[in-house]
Amino acid sequence: MHRPARKPRVLIVIAHFDDSRNPNGRPNFVPQGVGHAFLAGAFASSEVELMLYSEFYSGPLADEKMFSWPDMLVLTGVTSAFDRMRQLAAYTRVKSPKCVVVAGGPAVRNLPRTSASTFDYACNGDVEELATVAQEVFGPHVVADHFRPRFDLLTWNGPVNYAESSRYCNFRCSFCALTAENRPYAAYDLDFVEEQLRSYRRPKPVLFVDNNFYGNNRSLFYQKLDLLEDLVKRRILPGWLALVTSDFFSDPMNLTRAREAGCLGLFCGVESFNADQIKAYNKRQNLVLPQLEVIRACLEAGIVFQYGLLFDPTVQLLEDMEAELDFVLNCDRIPLPAFLSLTIPLLGTPLFHDRLRSKQFLPMAKLRDMDGYTLLTRPIDELERVVPFVRSLAKLNGHSRQIARHSFGFWRRYRRSLSVRQMTCLIANSARLCMPSLINNRRSPSLTHDETLTYITSSQPLGPLYQPLFALPEHLRQNFSPTMITDEAGEVHPDIAGNLTRLSTPVREQG
Repeated sequence: MHRPARKPRVLIVIAHFDDSRNPNGRPNFVPQGVGHAFLAGAFASSEVELMLYSEFYSGPLADEKMFSWPDMLVLTGVTSAFDRMRQLAAYTRVKSPKCVVVAGGPAVRNLPRTSASTFDYACNGDVEELATVAQEVFGPHVVADHFRPRFDLLTWNGPVNYAESSRYCNFRCSFCALTAENRPYAAYDLDFVEEQLRSYRRPKPVLFVDNNFYGNNRSLFYQKLDLLEDLVKRRILPGWLALVTSDFFSDPMNLTRAREAGCLGLFCGVESFNADQIKAYNKRQNLVLPQLEVIRACLEAGIVFQYGLLFDPTVQLLEDMEAELDFVLNCDRIPLPAFLSLTIPLLGTPLFHDRLRSKQFLPMAKLRDMDGYTLLTRPIDELERVVPFVRSLAKLNGHSRQIARHSFGFWRRYRRSLSVRQMTCLIANSARLCMPSLINNRRSPSLTHDETLTYITSSQPLGPLYQPLFALPEHLRQNFSPTMITDEAGEVHPDIAGNLTRLSTPVREQG
């Protein structure tokens, strides 16, 4: 293949719709997505000009010059960002008509037919598949001899660095996108893990963005701890944080070993303190030990414990959800959750198919609303009674005194086992629950809340990003129509129905 006069230009974008319509990104949020840095590892740095952009961090990409720049646009993002990926593809096709558009991620894999007609390459595999695409488009010289994430291209100045030591998960929770993927848990070679940790110029605590840092290979897990302990002792690594599943806590020595290896904090998917709800989520690993006991043991071992709390109004009564929230706010034996969210029936998951079969999706349900803060399915209680509770998940209005009282009680209980830095992190999270603008880059007081949000998918406004930045030909304007899950009668939309039979191989649009 003839080499062009200049190096190919590749723009890799994490597409994102902010649930609160915040237009300025969330630079202070932890964790950040680093999928674009991993995707960049497919390219030989000496043969390609690379640019990374995260809409989650920096806000919507709106610079028309950037759409004119690339020869290849690579898009990724969570399920709710699929429409945003379609929009970015349309902009680039106008400003750079010869640009090859490549897309991947959970929505692309679950919407193969729509993706094949929208993108030049709709990838069904892992990040390494991008190397195959790059070779086909530009030639073998652009492919990296050795795959490694390009963290050096990130311009962030956050409190942590990022790394990954495994992919996928060995559990199958009913609501999880990884369950829809149905791919086996895979741990990385330790040399690759160490290479990531040493690639940063500025040492910071590292957050492992694995779906399950613990995994199902105990011998390899202990080897990983040995590596981290060595790097911490040699002052190459100031400490680390990771996500683990609840079975990690079944062996008390795991906490001791993790702390000795420099662990500062763990995130664990508690999801609910209701045993019946845990069973409904197929998270039986959370029932091995009492969850309050697990949290207390972790904190007393000197390791921060963080978790999320999910609510499902389709199967939970409003009074039960309110009672669980009150329990958490009043129990200073545990930290407040890192986030509060509705359970999302993500595409391809058992929960999604269950809600389709039972016809529980609301009419005019939109893929864009799979954000955890918009009602997509019918609640048990009256809709008008549930909406104020749903609205409160984004900002705990009226709970400031409870949160302040909880924070003081938590500090008094664990001030001797947690460091000042660890305690500050947890107290700051408590403040963020009252004032989410602390992690949002809001430069205008008028943007602190969008009063037009209804929190019901049938009436939730699409937001300004669905209005094109500039004139588009008619065939590309359809990229700004929302992907619908259901129609006006609440029946599954034909576009979704046509995608339900998933393809097992990558799809390229011909012609």
